[in-house]
Amino acid sequence: NINLAYKIITFSKFGQKVLQNSGYTSTLILEGIDTNIFKPMDKIACRKELGLPEDVFFFGMIGANKENPPRKGYQEAIEAFKIFVEKYPNSRMFFHTQQKSPANFPILEFGRYLGINDKMFFMNPYKETFKSNSYQIAKEINAMDILLHPSQTEGFGLLPVEAMSCGVPPIVNNCHSQPEMIIDGVTGEICKTGKPWFRGLGAYIYPADVDSLAEKMEILYTKVINEKTRKKMAKRAR
Repeated sequence: NINLAYKIITFSKFGQKVLQNSGYTSTLILEGIDTNIFKPMDKIACRKELGLPEDVFFFGMIGANKENPPRKGYQEAIEAFKIFVEKYPNSRMFFHTQQKSPANFPILEFGRYLGINDKMFFMNPYKETFKSNSYQIAKEINAMDILLHPSQTEGFGLLPVEAMSCGVPPIVNNCHSQPEMIIDGVTGEICKTGKPWFRGLGAYIYPADVDSLAEKMEILYTKVINEKTRKKMAKRAR
């Protein structure tokens, strides 16, 4: 299909480099978001509207859940959160999993297996699938303290950019386009990858290293709970 294309456009430096290594010249046009929608809002007001507790520290994940192993890194994120919540019990995790399928990763069941399901919050399944839009997702992001986005593969990564536009720092996985999305230690954090797995599509996926992810969660937590540091990071991210 690429050989028949009139013009090849890529939306990440990673994608452009992969094509170049295969002998194709492409034009880089980065994806963008509407910063008038994705903007800082009142965190308490957003939590009230979503029915979330106001006095806890929230990590959050928003993304598709179409396969198992999950491309968005749900298992690694939940395992890292278990490590974190044992040390900081006043923390919670929020999920908005669009595009569900019968073959998806059992997020709630895995939480029950690890004994932390009482620390997990979910969007209403009907609303998250059929009644969601950018305005709704912007409120969900603003209700979080930190966005978790440890994807195993990622062509671009809109959620980390949307989160930063809302002033919420993300944690991403050190693979594919994701390191392009943030400035490590300044607008968010980058965790290490674990052992890569070769898949049927003819390429590797890179699950996040759970210990590294948990470590980055704690590092970013200490920054966010400091009001001065949080505001500085939010401004630079925005």
